Amino acid sequence: MKTARWILPVVAVLFFGACANDATGGDKQPGTLTLRLTTPNVDDGAMTFQVSGAAIDSATAVNQSLRLFTRRDGDGVVGVVVGTVANGAVITLHVPDVGEAARYTATVLEVADRQDALRASLAGYALTVTP
Repeated sequence: MKTARWILPVVAVLFFGACANDATGGDKQPGTLTLRLTTPNVDDGAMTFQVSGAAIDSATAVNQSLRLFTRRDGDGVVGVVVGTVANGAVITLHVPDVGEAARYTATVLEVADRQDALRASLAGYALTVTP
């Protein structure tokens, strides 16, 4: 019976110690991810987008020539970026764990040209999340 008294506490310590490094634990690596745009046009002036899949702390435009407006959507973000929107890096995501980069998905919702006319088609547009 004396053995049973110390086995349960030892098993509990080992179990909870093993859980300390799980996905909710201390192995998180905060940092940034980049949203990269692929566009078939050279005169995009605004784009609405959605990013989801894992938590996002905040988002910023990659440079001062772009204006970014966002709102939280659960763990994700819905936003619009305005300016000279071109191929390449557009938005920086500040995330609690860059190791979860593969969980994020980004979608182009609408695009307008620089004269504020909505694109009739989103064919050829894509957003990718990169470390």
